[in-house]
Amino acid sequence: MTNLYLYGRNSLAEALKVEKPGLIERVFLTPAAEADGKVIGLLQKNGIKHERITPEEMGSMTGREATHQGVCAELNDRRIYTSMEEALQKAKKSSKQPLFVLLDELQDPHNVGAIIRSALAFGATGILMPEHDQVQVTSTVIKTSAGAVFSLPIVQITNVNTTLRNLKEKGYWTYALDGEGETKLKTAEFDTPMVLVIGNEGEGIRPKTLEVCDFRLSIDIDPRCESLNASNAVAVTLYEWNKQNVH
Repeated sequence: MTNLYLYGRNSLAEALKVEKPGLIERVFLTPAAEADGKVIGLLQKNGIKHERITPEEMGSMTGREATHQGVCAELNDRRIYTSMEEALQKAKKSSKQPLFVLLDELQDPHNVGAIIRSALAFGATGILMPEHDQVQVTSTVIKTSAGAVFSLPIVQITNVNTTLRNLKEKGYWTYALDGEGETKLKTAEFDTPMVLVIGNEGEGIRPKTLEVCDFRLSIDIDPRCESLNASNAVAVTLYEWNKQNVH
């Protein structure tokens, strides 16, 4: 287990809503945060004790630029993730067509956090996250996602192409977000279980992964704009999928 810190009052509140025993290991408060009745009441309601530390000590834990509001929690990072089996069971119980967002070697934690937030907002089933060469859930990802990491299944996978092939055998259609894709978002029909693949911020989706995908999906944009940011492209696509599948 590695040290994973959550900071800020809203992030703590979101983490406490999740039924994941052992997720929060320790909570640290500065004297100013101790004087906040809402924070103390939240901890008491959940039976969690806290440790008092100085603002300087908290700054060294969360990073000097972090807006921690005097609140920091140490998390068990293993409790963040969901198994593939559990995520697929949840997908089967859903009233809408399932959709997983697969991250293919993204390196910017702000992009990852924003994608997770959009996935939750538009009703995606879960996030598929490779264990290697990919940003994992970090304090920055948690903060950027506005706590969405605690409400959406996040599955660590070993191999992207193997995972895609396995899901295709289960009836999922796979869509690669690709600026040169022949399938246009505005005409695409999302009426089957699907996986949406988004690639590295600079290099895009790897060629072998593109070969595995059923469709290369592109978004029409103004020619004056070269491309969309990875998280923006996912948000636009999920919005369109949501219009077709969530009622």
